[in-house]
Amino acid sequence: MPAGKSSDSSATLYAMITFVVLFLITLTCSIIFYNKSENYRIQEDNTSKRIRELVSTKEQGKLDKIVGKRLKGKTYMGTMQAYLDELFSAITGQVSEETSAEAQMQTLGAKVTDAKMQINDALDFLGEDVTATWGPDDVDLLRTIVELKNKLVTARKNAGDMEMLLDEVQQEYDDDDANWRDQEQRLIDQKDQIQRAANVLHEEYNDLKELMNQSTDTQVQAYVERLDRANEKLEQTQMDMLKVQAELNKTDESLQIALNTLEEIKPRPDVDVLAYKPDASIVSVEGNVAYIDIGSNDHVYAGLTFSVYNKNVPIPKDGKGKAEIEIFQVASNASAARILVSSKKNAIVPEDIVANLIWDSATSNTFIVSGTFDFDGDGKADRDGKERVAELIERWDGRIVEDISIRTDFIILGMTPEEMNAPTANQIDIDPTIEQKYDQSLADVRRYNDIIEQAKTFMVPVFNQRRFMNLIGYESTARKSKPF
Repeated sequence: MPAGKSSDSSATLYAMITFVVLFLITLTCSIIFYNKSENYRIQEDNTSKRIRELVSTKEQGKLDKIVGKRLKGKTYMGTMQAYLDELFSAITGQVSEETSAEAQMQTLGAKVTDAKMQINDALDFLGEDVTATWGPDDVDLLRTIVELKNKLVTARKNAGDMEMLLDEVQQEYDDDDANWRDQEQRLIDQKDQIQRAANVLHEEYNDLKELMNQSTDTQVQAYVERLDRANEKLEQTQMDMLKVQAELNKTDESLQIALNTLEEIKPRPDVDVLAYKPDASIVSVEGNVAYIDIGSNDHVYAGLTFSVYNKNVPIPKDGKGKAEIEIFQVASNASAARILVSSKKNAIVPEDIVANLIWDSATSNTFIVSGTFDFDGDGKADRDGKERVAELIERWDGRIVEDISIRTDFIILGMTPEEMNAPTANQIDIDPTIEQKYDQSLADVRRYNDIIEQAKTFMVPVFNQRRFMNLIGYESTARKSKPF
């Protein structure tokens, strides 16, 4: 083979090899670039899909209007998270803890749910005090708060107006009371002065009468004239005393009118609010033991009795309950009571209410006790009946008072006291104390009738023995034994 032809063949071979190598390199790079491109395209599609899930194309152009101005150093999502945290804090009063953006995003739904639950809990607690305003999907919190605020403003204004009116009436009453007391004292002083003058005239009359018996006819005539003049003065004095008494009566009437006016502005609590107010509720019943939801923190103690009434039903006017219970074990916020009397047809169940007229967890009620009482049911007054009622009241932190006033809470009225017949001379000789007993019986009857009238004047609720025993859960126990 010629030398020139061999060199050309080698060059062609080298060129061919070079071309193949370059082709393989190009193909490899193309495959690598294609794979990379596909990965980028898939990532771009996923990213676009993720973005569309977060915000639509239409919403992307309105992010400033939807979310608001983007906070420095935060994304729109971070800005929305910050605004939501502020809203959550405003609603719940809880400060959102600083966490990662991922953790914050994961708690958006939980925060909204938590805020809704707290709003619903607040509305349930307020109950009838507020009427929730509803939006398209849920409670319109702002409108509800505005409505509650308006009610509060109105209630405060009404309370302020009533307080001002009460202060004015109280001041008028205090002024009238002070004037009445001053006038009463002046009239009493005037009455005492007239009484002293009448006593002097009466002494002069007795002296003249004695002299008349010892004088001559002339002296008798002179003294008779003086006696007539003295009688005239005495009659005039009596007339003046009657006028003073009439003025005192008129002053008493003015005071009563002032008291009635004060009572109209500042009325006594209704009997249904105090006497028929439940004290606690039945929590559970196990055998012959009932558990109630008050304890030593409410001043409950062993031996205290209650009447039990059906739940969701007002306490009857006669106070008769479905059962009676007696506390025997006390904890701080609950107590256990043995069931003294109950009915199989109407058994004690949870949420039944209990009440005791005397006992009160917050105050000590005042009572007046009058009349006679029959505990054993034999139709005759017990000798110590009044004392037994007083013992029950004082045992359960009530207070006994003698004189009725607007501060008296309840009157326990027994049967009308028996009025004795006026004793004869022979009866007095046999029993010197019978006259004193007779006077006492008259005084007891007068006091009994006066209390009935004063109860109407001062608007104090009156309870007979049966209602009283029913309302303290002691009616059946009282038949068996004495209170102590």
